[in-house]
Amino acid sequence: MHNYKSSKIILMILCMLAIAIFVVCYFVYGDIKNKNENYNFILHDLSFQNDKQDYLASKLKTVENISAEINAIDNSIVSKNDEVGFIESLESLARENGLSIEISSLTLDNSASLASSTMNILNVKAKTSGSWLGNYTFLSRLESLPFKVKINMVGLTNSSSGAVSDVNNSNPSNDTWQSVFDIGVLEYK
Repeated sequence: MHNYKSSKIILMILCMLAIAIFVVCYFVYGDIKNKNENYNFILHDLSFQNDKQDYLASKLKTVENISAEINAIDNSIVSKNDEVGFIESLESLARENGLSIEISSLTLDNSASLASSTMNILNVKAKTSGSWLGNYTFLSRLESLPFKVKINMVGLTNSSSGAVSDVNNSNPSNDTWQSVFDIGVLEYK
């Protein structure tokens, strides 16, 4: 009987020990599962932050790369109240080509077709007088000014004979030529 009682006690202790081990395994499993979920959440958040940082670095590099282009575009528009500087550059360009220049009108066009609250079009009508080559060079350099220039009208006449320019003219460089032009340039308001 004694053997039976001791076997029963040992069996009960073993059962309690098995239940205790099962409970401990359950809590350890739950803790490992919780830590694994936290690890995955932190890993996902870290991956998201890295992607966001890479994206921002890429955009910053893009902005740095196009800043020169933005400056070029910004400089291609006449500054607010700098019409005098633009006119002086036209006069300087004419003098460089041996021409005399006369500005006949300056007008601001802020029509609905422009549809901008920040820009106007400065229209300049002028005429130059001088050699055929000087007028030709002036007009070609007018197109290549650093400003956004739109040539609306150009006329070139031989003021010595009054005839319109002719490609077949034998020696146009000996005569005095006159060009009349109308241009528009973007200007900040």
